[in-house]
Amino acid sequence: KEAIALDPAFSRARNNYAAFLARQGRFAEAEGQLKVVVEDTLYAARPQAFINLGLTRIQLGDAAGAEEALARALSMDRTNSLALLELAQLRYDAGDYEVAQRYYDRYLSVVRRQSPRALLLGVRLARRSGDRDAEGSYSMALRNLYPDSAEYKVYQEITPGG
Repeated sequence: KEAIALDPAFSRARNNYAAFLARQGRFAEAEGQLKVVVEDTLYAARPQAFINLGLTRIQLGDAAGAEEALARALSMDRTNSLALLELAQLRYDAGDYEVAQRYYDRYLSVVRRQSPRALLLGVRLARRSGDRDAEGSYSMALRNLYPDSAEYKVYQEITPGG
């Protein structure tokens, strides 16, 4: 707070403060700080600030605002795996499965190893499209790589006999 008070244009300090606020569960305050950060067009970590803003908005239940921020991040860094995954999840949650699949496919093209969250989304998308091979592949990876994850537990709950 002191660094920001001394230099209100110090975007790195403001971004770090926003991260601190988010870790404290103070998402509305974090969003306020991040709104200022993303306006700084000279800030080198601006794409990450947009991602932070999107993640904060997800926590605030603002899916449209989150999607807008994540899309801005993606426009600055087309290979950002976190933005791609979050946008895929947001589109899936909105029932826009075709667009969710496109974001997910782009996500797959830029990651080496999927997170448990990504694998669970892959299972869900594969089920929706009827792609049994992909569903089997994602579910096997989830089971083998992340057997103790919360996502694998969710998978077991949503899978008959799982």
